[in-house]
Amino acid sequence: MPTLLPMTYETDRSWRILLVDDNALDRAEAKAALLGGHDRRYQFVEATSANEAMHLCASSAPFDCMLLDFFLADGDALDVLARLPCDADKIPHLPVVILTGVAGTESRASLRHGAQDFVGKAWLGRESLTWAVENAIERRKIAREVMAERQVMDSQRQYLFEAERTARLESERVALLKDEFLATLSHELRTPLAVIVGWASVLQRAQDNPATVKRGIDAIARNAGLQAKLINDLLDMNRIVTGKLILDLQRVDLSALLDSAAEFLRPLAIEKGVDIRIDTHDGAPLELDGDPVRLQQIFANLLGNALKFTPGGGAITLTAQRRNDGQVAVTVRDNGEGIDARFLPQLFTRFSQENSKAARVHGGLGIGLSIVKQLTELHGGAVSGDSAGVGQGATFTVMLPLRAIDEAGDDVAGTVAQAEAEADQLMLIDLRGVSVLLVDDNEDILELSRRVLEERGAGVVTVNSVEAALAQLGAARPQVLVSDISMPKLNGYDLIRTVRNDIRLDEHMLPAVAMSAFARPVDQQRALQAGYQAYLIKPLQPHLLIRAVARLAGRGDVSAV
Repeated sequence: MPTLLPMTYETDRSWRILLVDDNALDRAEAKAALLGGHDRRYQFVEATSANEAMHLCASSAPFDCMLLDFFLADGDALDVLARLPCDADKIPHLPVVILTGVAGTESRASLRHGAQDFVGKAWLGRESLTWAVENAIERRKIAREVMAERQVMDSQRQYLFEAERTARLESERVALLKDEFLATLSHELRTPLAVIVGWASVLQRAQDNPATVKRGIDAIARNAGLQAKLINDLLDMNRIVTGKLILDLQRVDLSALLDSAAEFLRPLAIEKGVDIRIDTHDGAPLELDGDPVRLQQIFANLLGNALKFTPGGGAITLTAQRRNDGQVAVTVRDNGEGIDARFLPQLFTRFSQENSKAARVHGGLGIGLSIVKQLTELHGGAVSGDSAGVGQGATFTVMLPLRAIDEAGDDVAGTVAQAEAEADQLMLIDLRGVSVLLVDDNEDILELSRRVLEERGAGVVTVNSVEAALAQLGAARPQVLVSDISMPKLNGYDLIRTVRNDIRLDEHMLPAVAMSAFARPVDQQRALQAGYQAYLIKPLQPHLLIRAVARLAGRGDVSAV
């Protein structure tokens, strides 16, 4: 006798059973067997044909199970099973138990076509039929749960597939952007480098031609400046992204700063045949708290961008207008190439350029406008860009908060005068009698640094390695040590550790200046912690080297590096 499965289904309602058999006696025996097999309540609905069964399935309330005679007048059980609604696995939604007079091939075929079980009429009894019905319902319930879980798994698998596909496409997009960026970076670095190298070769052969020498020196200086700006822009972007860019807030005369930014680019504009016009309306001082260097960087970038895309014969207008809401609106407007409306949302996105052809024709890495946006927001302002379309020019507007006039006073003029006084003071620094030991493995840097310091009267000894520097210190101690950080074999950190720990020359006995092309704040901090008293970033700026040496040698009241 088969064992009944545990009853995990509902027990508080009647089961609806569709009994399909064209023999009334067989239907009565089936009902009696079920009713005697359990205390469960049943609700029977009877049909005598396949068509009637299908009609009841479609028109009445759902059934819990169908008891189906294999042979009917209008078809057999296989026909009925084929007509029942099925799930994706071709299992009928309604559990079916076959009632057959011959438990042979036909009955087994019905199982292959979706029936849950079959019972021979010859041994029809309470236990056998009750077990078959309950087992069919339970198995169908389990099958539906498995199917539901499978659907969830399929959905999750599809989600993971789409997520992986999206991530792969994004990775490919980023890789493409990286390749394009590196190609553009290589182009932008090599272009001025080619000019520098080319003119250097020309100057070696044309030293007796003053006009050629002047032209070559101007070209070298201009292209070296372009390279320095490119590198500084990359470093600024890194500082901004990492949150390490700090503003040196001062009281600033915006009108004077705009004039300075325009004058900085005017030679290039004249060379290109582009007119730069400045309009500050009533000419009254526009005073605000800001970092003058970074503010000039904002407007120089905007003017440079306008100049880049404005052809010869065009014009750029720079205006500043005080607003009633306590802000000043600075507008840079050009009548150049304009901007496609589809690109406007990406104007201030890092490394974005309207097309690669423009990048090759006009140059740049696509970070200038992003830096403008970040620096403007650090000043509490906002920047926007607009264009009527390709060939219609472009307009960029920077909104910055103004200082109230009654707070500003005359400090702006004082700041300008102070800056001028500091510049004059720097020009008067006298390094006569100051001995300096210069250490760098690059002979060109050594020569440049030596010339800069000797022009101010310093006595300079140059060496190209840490070993040579230590030997020189053993022979004579200088007043200031200036050393490169990155050198082969022993580096600048090895040198300063030996000076401080082994030779036991502290910062008062031998102050030291570190020079390096590494420009991160962490690099400066590491050098100062190692024992240096000042940190200079390459490319070398002569006035900073003079000021650092003068300060450490105690020559004059110079500002700190």
